Amino acid sequence: MVTVIKPLRDFEVSDEPLLVGLPGMGRVGFTSLNYILSRVKHKIVAELYSTSFPSHLIVGESGVSELLVGKLYRGDGLFFFTAETQPQNPEGQNEVCYELLNYLTNKGKISSVISTAAYVMPQVSEKRRAFVAGNSEDILKKLVALGGTPLKEGIIMGINGAVVGWSKYFGIKAAVVLGETWSAIVEFNETDYRAAKAVIDLLTKYFGLDIDSSPLNTLANSTERKILEALEKLATPTGKGKREPGKEVL
Repeated sequence: MVTVIKPLRDFEVSDEPLLVGLPGMGRVGFTSLNYILSRVKHKIVAELYSTSFPSHLIVGESGVSELLVGKLYRGDGLFFFTAETQPQNPEGQNEVCYELLNYLTNKGKISSVISTAAYVMPQVSEKRRAFVAGNSEDILKKLVALGGTPLKEGIIMGINGAVVGWSKYFGIKAAVVLGETWSAIVEFNETDYRAAKAVIDLLTKYFGLDIDSSPLNTLANSTERKILEALEKLATPTGKGKREPGKEVL
């Protein structure tokens, strides 16, 4: 495998945090990061190319095309790393983590790494929790004090989890924030905007950002309504599992 980073701007890292969010279950991590990114002034500073990404050429409306690549942005005192996909194997996921962190630490000091992901549950309430796990008690205590729920056990797969472990190798405090995600949304391959909102609300406190996440409520309501209607249709032929309007438990 080959993973290379193409610099687009000259920069130095000066005790700044890195936020990571790539597609995963419910697209929670990807949606969380990109929502925050869309609401701060930012510039792209580098692109990450890897043979572990799918070998797809993405053709735009004008015909201009590009590979699936990772993109590193800088804005509002943070670095952001995201992509439209994840590597297709564990070797590639680990390699991307190493190359990204190695590239940044060679340019200065990363103060912390926070990644974003989903924690899938069969049933959830309207108010979602944001679970946290990390490689340092200090960073976990801060996230818990801001409203995070400590994750006691489990395995976090993909770059969103692995980057926390690789951060320890580079001597960087790191944590992953996981939005409580309704399993039905994952099964229907939809985006859990309410889980993403829980992640965003915790991260904006942690980073001291002034970002309004309320627009996600409308998207969440629409997605959940669509899922409930689909589940209702699936349950109707047998007459089992019929739900009273207004009595749904997500």
